[in-house]
Amino acid sequence: MADHETWIKIIARTGYASKTVIYILLGIFVISSAISSFSAENPSQQTVFTKILQQPFGKYMLMAVIAGMVCYSIWRWLQTFLNTEELDMGKAKDMVMRIFLFISGIIYATGAYAAVKVLTGQSSDDGGSGQGSNSSESIASTLMEQSWGGYLVMALGIIIIIFAFIQFKHAYKADYMDKFVTSDMSSKEINASRKVGQLGYAARGVVYSLIGAFFIQAGWTNDPDEAGGLKEAFQSIMEQPFGDWALMAIGVGIAMFGVFCGFEAIYRQTAKKYNRANA
Repeated sequence: MADHETWIKIIARTGYASKTVIYILLGIFVISSAISSFSAENPSQQTVFTKILQQPFGKYMLMAVIAGMVCYSIWRWLQTFLNTEELDMGKAKDMVMRIFLFISGIIYATGAYAAVKVLTGQSSDDGGSGQGSNSSESIASTLMEQSWGGYLVMALGIIIIIFAFIQFKHAYKADYMDKFVTSDMSSKEINASRKVGQLGYAARGVVYSLIGAFFIQAGWTNDPDEAGGLKEAFQSIMEQPFGDWALMAIGVGIAMFGVFCGFEAIYRQTAKKYNRANA
């Protein structure tokens, strides 16, 4: 039992550490793009991977990030199949959460694969216009090839928007603090993790709301080109009144979510049932 807990902690904390790097860098790129009014580049997940690769020892840094993303995917699947969060499958919201944990693992595994493509030179950076956009359009296009494809795409958009509202709920209630081992944290660390978490979840809520709306629009018009990811979400924010300031605020929130993931890497509770068994 103790061995299981140790490995679960290693996998989970490595995954959260990888998210720390990715979200902080993405936030910095978003802020930079807002300052330059998107004249330089459109930030995306691929932009982060490409920039990491361009740094000294970038190949090894990106390999570490890939390993972390794989670990996070495994952690999400462990949460799903081992039910480390002790979700009650008799409750609809807990059932949905368990499904989301599984899907989240797939998403991060897909991100790890995209990073591998950057590492091996199979994917070139085009200012962020490729990876984020094409993946969303590809998903929508694949779903539309099925029976009732347009409805499936709209359903996916609705699921994403529900997920966005969950982010807003976290930002408002700061209920994520229940997952921290606060007894190991100082009062300053508790306050800091709560605040950066609220900023981060709020920013994610805005971004996922837009992405969900793009998928609903794509399904409604039966046009996969209407689907969008991070790039389109950032562009949409930029096109609003005071868009550069709004995008800068989103960038700060995304970077703060990266800091929050850093707190998770150190203090997040990883396996309640194992923790109690060894208490």
